[in-house]
Amino acid sequence: MPDTVRSAFGFCVQQVRQYDYPNYVWVAQMDKELRPALFALRAFNIETALVADQVRSRESVVGQIRFQWWRDAVRAAYEDRPPNHPVAIALAHVLHSPGPAPPAVAAPASSAAAATAGGAQADAGCSDSGCGSDSPRSSSAAAAASSSSSSPTGPGRFSRYSFKRIIDVRESDFLDPQPPLDMGALESYAEGTASQLLYLQLAAAGIKHRDADHAASHLGRAIGITTLLRGTAAHAAARRSYLPVDLCAEARVSQEDVYSGVVSEGLRDVAHKVASLAKGHLDEARRLAPRLPPGAAGLMLPAVAVERYLQALEAVNFDPFDAGLLKQHGGGSGAAPLSYVLAIKWHQMRGTY
Repeated sequence: MPDTVRSAFGFCVQQVRQYDYPNYVWVAQMDKELRPALFALRAFNIETALVADQVRSRESVVGQIRFQWWRDAVRAAYEDRPPNHPVAIALAHVLHSPGPAPPAVAAPASSAAAATAGGAQADAGCSDSGCGSDSPRSSSAAAAASSSSSSPTGPGRFSRYSFKRIIDVRESDFLDPQPPLDMGALESYAEGTASQLLYLQLAAAGIKHRDADHAASHLGRAIGITTLLRGTAAHAAARRSYLPVDLCAEARVSQEDVYSGVVSEGLRDVAHKVASLAKGHLDEARRLAPRLPPGAAGLMLPAVAVERYLQALEAVNFDPFDAGLLKQHGGGSGAAPLSYVLAIKWHQMRGTY
């Protein structure tokens, strides 16, 4: 493998470690041949999410240029001529590497010690991995998808639609930074980002399966909604909110209350309803676990972090501004509690999530 590609994967590992540590932990424990693709996909997700953080809202043209740059970068990666950006280089390598055969048995759990920067980065440089289909793998498309576990080879393994959808949804959110009108808008955002990323992860493992797509759709919505809820305090500091407008109106919670971090019974009620929506999708995704093909359950392990946050939020009576909650669950980086690592291992050994 060329040094440029090896370095690109190392960059992806560090991005995930810095900005998305809970997912860094479980990816670092996946099968060695699959890790590079997962790190590259998650680094792409991070890069598109960071655009809004790095560009001020009044510089909308700059933001649009950056989102268009990523559209062009993905297109170029499909053509095996990526721009000189480590994430784009890593994606191109994944796209044009032979995809893994559909797993015949559940992926073996590797040592928890693999979740270290050195071990993960060392393994990230040696990859043969790929991804999904050419059509949208949304919940509606999943209903018509084949239940076969076979997957095509070459760049066609990835769904171009999923890449495009992630970029489009993030750009739309950047250009119109208003709170979602209702729960449906919240679900749409989550489906367009977190669910699409899970579809790509399944494809990276060579898994094309109707029930796996269905589970990914629900789990992605649980992840996306929980991520937005967990970020309530950080968003409020930037005068943003993802608490649905209709729920806030019913609970007599103003946007200024949210921005100021005013914790009222109304705010707790809104947070409770949003958390319940996420929990419902998590439960539905887990209900499908017995019907998933071998290897798919390991890719659903982000469910563990979702459950932990929702339980912690309930423990503080649904106060998303609670100092203890923010210290434990507010950031993307930091040391993972041993209990979280052990929970990941436990689910890996049982083939659950």
